[in-house]
Amino acid sequence: MSDRLRLFVGVFPSLSTQQQLRQKAENYSQKLKTKVRILAPELLHLTIEFIGEVDATQLNDLTKAFLKAKGKLPAASLQIKQLMLFPSHRKPRVVAAAVERSPELDFIFQFFNEGFSDLGIIAERRSFIPHITVARSRHWQKETIFLTPFQLVEPVASVALVSSQLSPKGAKYEILASVWLQNA
Repeated sequence: MSDRLRLFVGVFPSLSTQQQLRQKAENYSQKLKTKVRILAPELLHLTIEFIGEVDATQLNDLTKAFLKAKGKLPAASLQIKQLMLFPSHRKPRVVAAAVERSPELDFIFQFFNEGFSDLGIIAERRSFIPHITVARSRHWQKETIFLTPFQLVEPVASVALVSSQLSPKGAKYEILASVWLQNA
């Protein structure tokens, strides 16, 4: 095990939704001037809380803090409404599927945003903007395409504590622990 781990709390949609999002990303990318790299379906997820790099010795304590969510997270759904350039069409970094905010997703975000503070993990100061990254590029051209509306709704079954290993070939994720949502 490495001395440092890159961790996040996330929601992985079903394989069917991941494949649909990939197909929509492929169609969307054909309208772009910028050449983008479309992510593999199994990499598509909603990041609830990015923890960042932590010392591997903290993993046990982080897992215990994560598992405190058992029985405390409300049932939620992902209402995916459009593809867009994110964070803005003027200065995009990625192509993302916008997920509609809901009180349930906000609660889950807040739970984890505050849940690791006893371990020295600094709470996110930015507003929670739920999205699923579907494609990336390092060199963006000026784009005129903004939104591609559609509707996908999927219940959220669980939230995962995930280790992310980056390499030149892309990210590789390992789910370290999961917590089921109420009524899931």
